[in-house]
Amino acid sequence: MSNQILTVDCGNTHIKLGVFRDQDLVTSFRLATDPQKTSDEYAVLIRSLLAGDHLAPERFSGAILASVVPPVQPLLERALEKVLGHPCALVDAGTRTGLRLDVAHPAEVGADLICLAVAAARSYPLPAIVVSFGTATAFLAVNHEPALVGAAIAPGILTAARSLSSSAAKLPQIELAQPKTALGRNTVEAMRAGLIFGFAGLVERVVGEMSREIGRRPTVVATGGLLNLISQATRVFDHYEPFLSLQGLRYLWEMRS
Repeated sequence: MSNQILTVDCGNTHIKLGVFRDQDLVTSFRLATDPQKTSDEYAVLIRSLLAGDHLAPERFSGAILASVVPPVQPLLERALEKVLGHPCALVDAGTRTGLRLDVAHPAEVGADLICLAVAAARSYPLPAIVVSFGTATAFLAVNHEPALVGAAIAPGILTAARSLSSSAAKLPQIELAQPKTALGRNTVEAMRAGLIFGFAGLVERVVGEMSREIGRRPTVVATGGLLNLISQATRVFDHYEPFLSLQGLRYLWEMRS
């Protein structure tokens, strides 16, 4: 029987789940992160998602979880154990990764960043820079050793858009979309131009500064649920991999044995 595992990446806004058979991601799901849900409610949702794809819980070898939301982590741990019948593996700064954390305080590195750095080191030519578009925009630099040598964190584009509309009385909440021009002719067009082109410029500058400090041209990888908003506004990326964190979880599962 193939080695089938469930990978779970719990972020501040969404929980991404991926089912791997050996090295292949066969399906993925997304749930809203909600600290008010109980472990039973999460278990019902996970069972329902698996059943929808005719995936029997008893055919899973196990699950591995990375979480950056402390109140939700134990809820997911209990839910996964209820669904699969045995405890899930957890990712933290003490997890064996094959990757050195060359930063001032390794224990502060989030589980999500560890997964991304491991996946980049295993999947792409090094050095590499990963840009993850989520609630925050995170930049990770991985050198040739491989080692995670630094990071930069900026607001996510949706986070910035919501802050803008909530802080300025005359600026509405808008649906983000690719602007046709930088010369916005109305409020919505002006906000889209500023946010999309502004974030593209932010990405290019941070990647450029990291590349200069690394000293070699890196492979630049974009990931995260919001990457499509920026990908058309810049040519800085070499690769697009929306499920990079799930790939990292698969690698970390394999390293356990």
